[in-house]
Amino acid sequence: MKYQQELIRDLEEKAKKLRRDVIISIGVGVAGHIGGSNSAADIVAALYFYKMKYDPKNPKMENRDRFLLSKGHVGILQYAALAEAGFFPVEDLRKTKEIGFYLQGHPDVCKTPGIEAGTGSLGQGLSIGLGMALGLKLNRMERKVYVLAGDGEIQEGQIWEAAMAASAYHADNLVGDHRPQWSAGQWESGGTDE
Repeated sequence: MKYQQELIRDLEEKAKKLRRDVIISIGVGVAGHIGGSNSAADIVAALYFYKMKYDPKNPKMENRDRFLLSKGHVGILQYAALAEAGFFPVEDLRKTKEIGFYLQGHPDVCKTPGIEAGTGSLGQGLSIGLGMALGLKLNRMERKVYVLAGDGEIQEGQIWEAAMAASAYHADNLVGDHRPQWSAGQWESGGTDE
């Protein structure tokens, strides 16, 4: 029990660091997605600093877990986690969104170490994650793919198609975030938001 309490305390501290880093990334007087980023800091801290297997010195390590931030507009949260995990210097967060810099408004798989897919078009993350999860299974690699989706994009048909396909193809290595509440109201079993 003591171990669990210590672990939870450590993860809460990591989440606080991530929230601080989000604020640093956005800067003073600049528009950014602070709420969406900070609301997911606890989940991202638990994944990066407890659950996921990866190597910041070898971001493309074959036998790694994958994390997809489907709501790419809050990429600054993932940048904070990657920096705190050692993929690149924390100081670089201050240059986020500078023209030509490798930390832009949406995650860029070609420029930023640790990014698995370019995201931002809402609803695509779960489909991409499903493809990765099935590929890992075909290659007999026992790794997980974690997908964090926003509450608004859960209404996209592509999300539901990916969820149904994940079930049909038994993608038990695909882990998606499920929030109990949409910004429009309470989640109901019939998919309504009253």
